[in-house]
Parts: sequence; C-alpha cells; structure tokens
Amino acid sequence: MRWLILFSIFVLAVINFADKTITGLAAVPIMHDLDLNYGQWGIVGSSFFWLFSIAGIVGAALSDRIGTGKMLLIMALVWTIAQSMILFVAGLPLLILTRVMLGAGEGPFFATAVSHLSKWFKPESRGFALSILNLGNTIGKAVSVPILVLLIAKFGWREAFFSLGVVSLVFFIFWLWLGRVNPPLTVNKAKSVPVKIDWGKTFKILRSPTFVFTTLIAFIGYAVITFSLVFNPAYLTEVKHVSPQTMGYMKAIGGGAGALLSVFASIISDSIYKKTQNVWSSRVLLSSICVSAAGVLFYIYTMTNSVPLMIVALIFENAFILLLFTICPIVVNGLLPERKGLMSGIMMGIATTSGIIGPIIFGKVIQGAGANIGFNLNIQVLAVLLVVSAALFAIFARPSQDHANNIQSSNKFTSSVS
Repeated sequence: MRWLILFSIFVLAVINFADKTITGLAAVPIMHDLDLNYGQWGIVGSSFFWLFSIAGIVGAALSDRIGTGKMLLIMALVWTIAQSMILFVAGLPLLILTRVMLGAGEGPFFATAVSHLSKWFKPESRGFALSILNLGNTIGKAVSVPILVLLIAKFGWREAFFSLGVVSLVFFIFWLWLGRVNPPLTVNKAKSVPVKIDWGKTFKILRSPTFVFTTLIAFIGYAVITFSLVFNPAYLTEVKHVSPQTMGYMKAIGGGAGALLSVFASIISDSIYKKTQNVWSSRVLLSSICVSAAGVLFYIYTMTNSVPLMIVALIFENAFILLLFTICPIVVNGLLPERKGLMSGIMMGIATTSGIIGPIIFGKVIQGAGANIGFNLNIQVLAVLLVVSAALFAIFARPSQDHANNIQSSNKFTSSVS
C-alpha cells in the first residue's frame, strides 16, 4: 500500500508541477493575446505566490490537525476550480485572480506531501521517498511540457489550462477512496501532535542557525525554480533563438534526466546516513556541494548557444536544485519531529516568498536592460547566490547540535516546572 500511496502522490506532484509550468510555456501567446509587456508578465508570475507562502504555512499546520490525506483532497479540488476558470480569462485582472487562487491551493502541497509520506516511510528510506516526490515535479516537466506545448499550439492556451483542471478532478475522485487509508507510522495523535503549539519552543527552533540557513538556501533555490518556470521558456526562444518545440524537448530532457540524477543523489544521501547516522555529512554537506555545482552550471548556461551544452547544464542544475528540496524538509523536520507539517510549512512558506519578489525583479530587469542583457544578468546573479548560500549552509547548519540543544532546553523547562 505504501508504494501505491507514493505513486499517487508522485502523480499529484506531476500535476502540481504542470500547473506551474504551463504559464511559462504559454507566456508568448498569453502576452500577445492580452497585450502584456515583460513588466506586466512579471506581475503575473509573482501573483501565483501572493498567497502561496502564507497558505503553505497555514495549510501545512492545518494538515497536522485535520490529516494530511484530507488536505491533499482539498488542494486537488482547488486546483480543478482555478485551472478551469482560465476559460473565462479575457484580461489581466482575471488572469491574476486565477493565478492567486491556484497559488493558494498549491502552497501547502509540498509540506503536506512530505508529512504524509513520512507516515508511510521510515527515516532510513525517507530520503528516497521524498526524492520520488521531487521526481514527480520534474517528470511533470519531462512528460507534460511536450504535451502542453502541443496543446497550446493546436487548441490554444486556455484549453491547455482547462485540460489540467480536468486531470486534477480525476485525481480528486480517486483520492476520495485512497486518502482514507490510515498510515502505518501514525502514532497516538494526542502524543504526536499537542492540542496547542508550543510557540516559545517553536520560535527558539526558528531562530536556530540550522533553520535559518536551511531556509536561506531553500529561498535562493526556489528563486531559481521561479525563474525557470516564469522566464526560462521565453529566454530560450527569445534570446537563445531556439524554436518552441526544441525548447519543449530541452526542458523535458533536462527535467527528466535531472530528476533521475536527483533520485540517485538522494539514495547516496540515505546510504551515508545509514552508515554514519550523521545528518550533517549525509544531508547538509552533500547538498551544499551539489548546490554549489548547480550555481556554476547555471552561470555557464548563459555563456553558450549550443543546445547539447545547455541541456547538460539544465540536467545537473535541475538535479541539484531538486536534491535541495529533498534534503531541506528532512533537516528542519528533525528539529521538531512532532510537528513535521508545521516545520516544513514554515520553511517552505518563507522560502517561496522568493516567488513573490523574484518575478517582479526579473521582469523589471529585463524590461529595463533589454532582453539579452536582462535575462543573462538575472541568471548570473542567481548563480552566484546559489554558491554563497551553499557555503553558508555547510558552515552554519548543525542539525544534530540544534536538536540536542532544543531537547536540553525543553528538559530544563520541564524540570523547573516540576
């Protein structure tokens, strides 16, 4: 049953990523039909994240109360409604409304999915399970991009959006049955999730170096993802001068191969953890090295017009950024194991605020500097930030030490009360 659950959430991750990807793929026809410039398009890209972060925190915390299975069901329904509304979009305001609604519905997905899978997979195999979740995100790119490009070209961008709403509805109906199955690793709810959140304890954890620098590297990583979703298709067609079909294949190959490489890296991380039981060496150090490499490759991406070389850069950049979102939830969840949904939700909620800020900045830079200079400058700055954040993560994140300090403080508090 756990493999069926994993496969189902994998499919939902495919839908989730396709929902995000389609806006970038349809950027040129949407901008043409609705008469939008790059500055306005940046606002469209940003609008998806206006409620995404806060919904991620609130929804993930709520999933600890009502159950992760129910939260996944609610999200699938919201996605269906938001994507179906695109049929009626005739101007910028309604387009923004649909993106805001979809963002609110997708905000809690990652943290809720991580929490749900953690109830089905033990710690020593959890990295693999979460890499499959992330694989779904990238397979969403590999599988859906060519299909969506074809749908957009043949039927129109509104119809392509609507098709994703139909797929979400099918999953909603299926999950009505499967989501009722109780996870085997669920412990006594009264013990695992206190009625009230101990905010004093929680705020202390949120101020710890591990949480701060894990969130920082996730923030930069999500900015890269946001750029790839909103602007990279236009970058490839407008600056690199590849055809829309070639762009689709490049993103599909880069995404699919990158996802498989990410799974392999996650297996290595799990293997190191099994042998050492050391979170820093198996999770923090490994991902820091990989993210640094992603930064270097992302910079190189701007320096070539060779399609094969750009595909290679996309493969490794996708793989190493995906690994980051396998590792970061494991690291922060370990700081407060009884509140996995809350910890992942807060971390991802803060990290994904880069999706609000990033597209507006990216769009204004492109609008002001011109497409050629603007696109390349955005990518190069992101590349440098990846390397810097990876170094800070490796130096300051000490998960075991911060967790031990938290337990010690809690014990002292309990003793003083007694």
